[in-house]
Amino acid sequence: MANYPLLRRPNNLPAVGVLQKLLNSHGGARLKVDGSFGHRTEQAVKEFQRSRHLTPDGIVGVNTWPRVSAGENLPIVDCVDVFDPLLVEDTENPLRKVGGNPLVIGGMCNGVEQAVQMIVGAAPRNVFLLRFHGHGAPGAAGISFGKADVDLAWDQRADIDTGNLDDVLALLMPLKGIFGRYGCIQFMHCETGRGPQGRDLLTRIANTVGVPVSAAVNDQAGLNFGPLPFGLAGPTVTVVPGGKTLASWSANLPEFAGMTVP
Repeated sequence: MANYPLLRRPNNLPAVGVLQKLLNSHGGARLKVDGSFGHRTEQAVKEFQRSRHLTPDGIVGVNTWPRVSAGENLPIVDCVDVFDPLLVEDTENPLRKVGGNPLVIGGMCNGVEQAVQMIVGAAPRNVFLLRFHGHGAPGAAGISFGKADVDLAWDQRADIDTGNLDDVLALLMPLKGIFGRYGCIQFMHCETGRGPQGRDLLTRIANTVGVPVSAAVNDQAGLNFGPLPFGLAGPTVTVVPGGKTLASWSANLPEFAGMTVP
């Protein structure tokens, strides 16, 4: 088993663009690569699954992702705020069960800087997907103290929010060096992408780090959504550096070499 992104209809994410490129190269599909997991992408996934004797449910997960990405180097890095013990049970442990090696941090007043140092020190230099896991709020993502709130001035940079972003962006800049050609970031928190604060947060991070950044609009925990910690549920917001669209970013991804997977 191996770590994976959970992708399904109607996700709109950079990781879907990478999936579409993989399906075109490895599965013989002829998809428009736009980052939107619609009907045609779902059908291409089902066809790929049938050809590999997998359950044709149209969902890319623990069984399908390793097959469709076989032979490609697409590392996934997870950073988990374990100051809340529930995140150990709901996030860290499931990631480890599938072969992931999440970086855990919690209870640190300068947690953003510490998390970045951990990621840069441990990550390969061609990361496909960096996922931050914790509690969120509109325009805020907890990193090391179990919560996120743009009104908490005393958080000492233990979260990333629109109130401390001028200081925090400088701390995030070293992340630029870890991403490969397909690199992107997902905040797996509740509501981080909601409203003008959410979009502002993602825009400034994307332009600083140089890769697309995505976050959910709605709650992700406690509502029986199911995909956590591997995927995002409900509407999401993605911001691509330089004001580009998700569709144009996806269409311009490098091609994978075609291959046959048994």
